[in-house]
Amino acid sequence: MTRSAVAALMISMPAACLAAPPVSCDSLAFLKIDQTTIALAQRVATGAFAPPGRGGAPSGPGAAFAALPAFCRVAAAIHPTPDSDIQFEAWMPLEGWNGRFQGVGNGGLAGSISYPAMAAALRAGYATASTDTGHAQEPGGDARWALGHPEKIRDFGYRAVHEMTVKAKAILAAFYGSDPRHSYWNGCSEGGNQALSEAQRYPSDYDGILAGAPANYTTHLQAGGNWIAQAIHSDPASFIPASKLPAIARAVMAACDAADGVTDGLLEDPRACRFDPAVLACKDADAPDCLAPPQIQGLKKVYDGARNPRTGEQVFPGYMRGGELGWGSWIVGTDVPPRNAQHGIQAPFFRNFVFDDPNWDWKTFDFDKGVALADRKVGGDVNQINPDLKKFQDHGGKLIQYHGWSDPAISPLNTVNYFASVQTKMGNTQDFYRLFMMPGVGHCSGGSGPSDFDRMAVITDWVENGKAPEQIVASHTTGGKVDRTRPLCAWPKIAKYKGSGSTDEAASFTCVLPALP
Repeated sequence: MTRSAVAALMISMPAACLAAPPVSCDSLAFLKIDQTTIALAQRVATGAFAPPGRGGAPSGPGAAFAALPAFCRVAAAIHPTPDSDIQFEAWMPLEGWNGRFQGVGNGGLAGSISYPAMAAALRAGYATASTDTGHAQEPGGDARWALGHPEKIRDFGYRAVHEMTVKAKAILAAFYGSDPRHSYWNGCSEGGNQALSEAQRYPSDYDGILAGAPANYTTHLQAGGNWIAQAIHSDPASFIPASKLPAIARAVMAACDAADGVTDGLLEDPRACRFDPAVLACKDADAPDCLAPPQIQGLKKVYDGARNPRTGEQVFPGYMRGGELGWGSWIVGTDVPPRNAQHGIQAPFFRNFVFDDPNWDWKTFDFDKGVALADRKVGGDVNQINPDLKKFQDHGGKLIQYHGWSDPAISPLNTVNYFASVQTKMGNTQDFYRLFMMPGVGHCSGGSGPSDFDRMAVITDWVENGKAPEQIVASHTTGGKVDRTRPLCAWPKIAKYKGSGSTDEAASFTCVLPALP
């Protein structure tokens, strides 16, 4: 079908959700969109999708895709600059479209399309899209794609998601004959960073935004990763093996668990915990339940976070007491060479984004000059720290940010700090922007705390029905069975035990302002 025929069909259709698309899926292969090449437009039968594997060959369908409804799949590339190659896909239900668009985010340094997140959106009736942000993921996450490619860094930093959003909406409009009634962003980690980028840079792209555990202060987050590497990996004597994490966690809970009024294995606000690692000092020989002096100093540095050695200024906040059981892969890993997830991102970042040196040695990083260089060179592209959300507010947008207090990947204090910066800049933002902190929850989900709730239901109810969430009841599941529920409170409120009832039931808690400022 020609472009003019598609346009004629679009004009003739009412601006409402359609029972059936006005054009065939295959015809979208001929759709003309600026700076965009459509490589594939195909109808995918119910349960037939298999994501591309290595080399582009289809892999097995897997449980995440076996139950997918029939949809129209469009794969395309966007070229806003000569060095840009932003791959993305847009999926549109063939039946039962809810009239909404959901963009979904990435993790780490991106480099692949988020097929599982797209599948979840499609199953819920959304048209959806995802991008690789302009580069292919490399073995080991090396990030050499960024070396000498400032436009690719810019694509990764912010441009790719916006371009994908604009182009995906154009494809939706051509297919359905109408724009989506509402557009939503759903992302955590790097996807949370992308969420805040959209709110700050492109405030009219989305009506509702979910920003989970955002990696929005990228240059300082990666400096924080190097701080951890130097604190416990540069000297074998300071390395803390994973086998010692349970002893540290038990000592923290013994010191702080009861401080919030209930002994339940969760720290409602870990900032109140003053646990001193020195109490774990080995009395004689090394043992699984004690720490040697270099290990104690390394642990203190992880808790304290990265600081500028010249000014003493906090570069990136530390990790919270109470989350130690989740440190295995992110913070501890193995010691020689460091094989923890923090190191696996920060080292390629500084090698290829900042120092332009594939042989750069992480042990040489200077937390004064190195951070300043990173901020100056790429901070404007990869950091999303602008506290002025006035244009997003004026658009009528709603933003929900959430973060687990036990996150081992991105300090939850980074989220608290950004939220506070917006309040300082704009005043009370409860009419459009709310934060929910999650006790005992790891990176995006997981951990001992309740983190499961219908995120899309909460944000759509706020955008479309004006129901601002005061609290969100989240659940924790073990072995497929819900074993704990707890209210997540709109920050700065926290959940307080009423003094009676099960501590595993949300009804036993109420949201109150904490004693801490």
